[in-house]
Amino acid sequence: MTRVTPHWSDHPVTALPEVTGFDGTDVEVTVLIRVSAPGTRVADTAGRLAAALRSALDLPGADVVVDLPVVRADPLLRILVDSRRVLHRGVPVELTRLEFDLLHHLCANPRVVHRRAALMASVWGTTSTVDTRTVDVHVRRIRHKLGEAASVITTVRGVGYRVDHAGEVVVERHAPAG
Repeated sequence: MTRVTPHWSDHPVTALPEVTGFDGTDVEVTVLIRVSAPGTRVADTAGRLAAALRSALDLPGADVVVDLPVVRADPLLRILVDSRRVLHRGVPVELTRLEFDLLHHLCANPRVVHRRAALMASVWGTTSTVDTRTVDVHVRRIRHKLGEAASVITTVRGVGYRVDHAGEVVVERHAPAG
């Protein structure tokens, strides 16, 4: 069910209700709400929702608890392949050509352990295993530039690297509109 109010005509509020507890106990109404209004504070939304529920259910003195988890619209890390850009929570991260190629390769193949020698071949185009520590240096630089998002790259000691947080990393072939 979607309801658009005049005040929020540009920002729909989607609500998916589920009612339980008709066995004589307190009634619990679980509502999954998605507010797509930029800049909307969770506390404001929760307060307005609680007031609207009290009014709609005609329970002026009722104790209405609204628990809205913080859900971010932007993934932790977004890699825009065609424009060769990386966004951390929507903020651009400046990477060199090799850093971008390495991060893209790791993120495009999540939950796979990438051996240093294989990364040298795939990203650098060389089969020389003499300088595999070059990969370590580049990963360290990438992690530094990613800040909080550095945790997506896991070191597999003595082997190479793996991206474990596939749900928090989005690799897109085409830049999003807008």
